[in-house]
Amino acid sequence: MATVNLGRIKFVWQGAYSGATAYVADDVVSYNGSSYICILASTNNLPTNATYWNLMAQSGTDITSLAGLAQGDVLYYNGTSWVRLGAGTSGQFLKTNGSGANPAWATVSTNHNGVAWLEYQDTAGSFRSLDGATGMSSGDRIVMPFNTTLDPYDILGTIGSNTFQVNATCAYLVSIHLQVHTPAHYKLFLYNDTDGAFAPRPNGTFTGAETFQAPVVAYATTQGNNVNVCDTYYLQTGKTYSVRQSSDNMGGFSTSASYLFGNYSVGGITSKNTLARTCITKLSGV
Repeated sequence: MATVNLGRIKFVWQGAYSGATAYVADDVVSYNGSSYICILASTNNLPTNATYWNLMAQSGTDITSLAGLAQGDVLYYNGTSWVRLGAGTSGQFLKTNGSGANPAWATVSTNHNGVAWLEYQDTAGSFRSLDGATGMSSGDRIVMPFNTTLDPYDILGTIGSNTFQVNATCAYLVSIHLQVHTPAHYKLFLYNDTDGAFAPRPNGTFTGAETFQAPVVAYATTQGNNVNVCDTYYLQTGKTYSVRQSSDNMGGFSTSASYLFGNYSVGGITSKNTLARTCITKLSGV
């Protein structure tokens, strides 16, 4: 009866590769973490030699070999290899920085809302307005000083004698109160000293800035004027701001000054004159 040689009908596992072993087709070995199958009989030819071997299963990354692994660590791919991110502090969250960047631990802010005050308190033994106490004169973009700061919610960053920064880039509702003697026509607003521009109003979704601001204009009544102006601004971290006033004369009267016009622009931001405004604020939980 004739004998038919079917050859090997399954793979034959030979364990770790050895240069002293004679391998034949369909032998399977392990080498440097990967497995290879013999396609041509040979001895002492490494599995990486494609003439005699085919890659069967590629080895992965042995994450247990990463140095310094500890409980609470997170592993991520940095674009080249797997690396560890050590455990953060209690209460932090893992923050993605977008594609092409590595994740990081971040701290949850507990001060989503709050209020801060920048005041000028006068202790002179006589009744004075701000212009009398500080020697302010009429003109464009007069810097308003302050000598007292209250910031219980950590809203403000670096604070100077007449400038401030904020700790978050977002929309702010800013109310400016001013007591002056005879300011004539004037308006109060925030100014971006870093960029040399008016601080802009936020857009309709409060996620960015418009190309204009819209402070309320004010008119003096006989002797002295006390005004409280409330406006929204989009302020950014890393920028320095000041509280400003434009007046056509502390004691005179002229409506021809260009900086009082509703189309006056500085640094690409137009300062429009707002003649009337209704402020509607949606409070948390409403």
